[in-house]
Amino acid sequence: MMEPIKSLGISSLYCFRGFPSSFKLNKSLVATQLEASLDSGSPTPSTTTLPEILHTQLLTKLDIPETKMALGAANIIRESPHKAENDNFVHENRSKPHFHLSDSRFGGPFFEEGMEVKNTTARVGSTINLNCRVGLLGDKTVTWTQRRNQNINLLTVGRNTHSKDERFNLVFRYPNNYRLHISYVTTRDDGIYECQVATHPPKIKRIYLKITAPELKIVDESMRELQERHYRQGSSLLLTCLATNLGLSDKEKPENNVVTWKYGAKILNKNSRLNVTAATDSASSILTIPSLEEKHSGNYTCAVGNLADKSVVVHVLKGELPAAVQASGIQFKTLELTVLLIVAILLYSTG
Repeated sequence: MMEPIKSLGISSLYCFRGFPSSFKLNKSLVATQLEASLDSGSPTPSTTTLPEILHTQLLTKLDIPETKMALGAANIIRESPHKAENDNFVHENRSKPHFHLSDSRFGGPFFEEGMEVKNTTARVGSTINLNCRVGLLGDKTVTWTQRRNQNINLLTVGRNTHSKDERFNLVFRYPNNYRLHISYVTTRDDGIYECQVATHPPKIKRIYLKITAPELKIVDESMRELQERHYRQGSSLLLTCLATNLGLSDKEKPENNVVTWKYGAKILNKNSRLNVTAATDSASSILTIPSLEEKHSGNYTCAVGNLADKSVVVHVLKGELPAAVQASGIQFKTLELTVLLIVAILLYSTG
């Protein structure tokens, strides 16, 4: 049921039996009609203020003696008697106008974790989740994009995945988390990811994703990095694989096969020695073949699981090595001898 509050002379103001927790009156309507009511001869003490008159008559008419009424310049707000005393809407002096200044975020969509750039790291082969929690989204749309090498890739739109790469998926988490899920991370996934809300101008949350992976190189006896190597038939092969950034920790026991050698597609188990140092997150593996034959020619690969690999091409030749190969070997040995000679002369002169 609704009935007009006639004692106030306000025909357009109605109250409900199930009175809501708060309501607002139009400022100009209250002021105009209340002044007309007072001018018509309503007895009012000269010392009583306009807010006090409205407050008293509302309490009497609505029969809610235990209800607090806070009269503002533009609002009349009904508050529960259990409301905390320091609530922004409750004031001891009801005759003073008050204004409640809402948080600026309440004006539209906002990122719950702020708009600062976030840095995160993922391991090659792992799974990573990038969260984007948006408050007060309304009817706006959230998109994910990736920026890499001046290229922009659209990944998701709303709750739908747009990328053709099946490793990327939008996994929505109630109530407002537009989570980007990336599985089987590769080094190509390194870059800046942007969660964007379609406001004007757009609101953007940036996350820099850094991908870490093992680093490998194959060296010879003189620690020169190799891509190709020539041997004479009957000579010995010795190749060393140096692996760093393996993702090991001091507490976990390194795997026995953290670094493996392959000849073509065949895994070589008997011809290698592995040395792992968890403290430096590194390992070295030495491959040896005592007496080479022509059948040993081919690709030799050092690998860390499916995360990284490095290959060298080995040529086993009969007789003497080609002149170009011999010349390069002679030049290197000559350089070594020259350096040793210079060091010896310096030591002798200082002694």
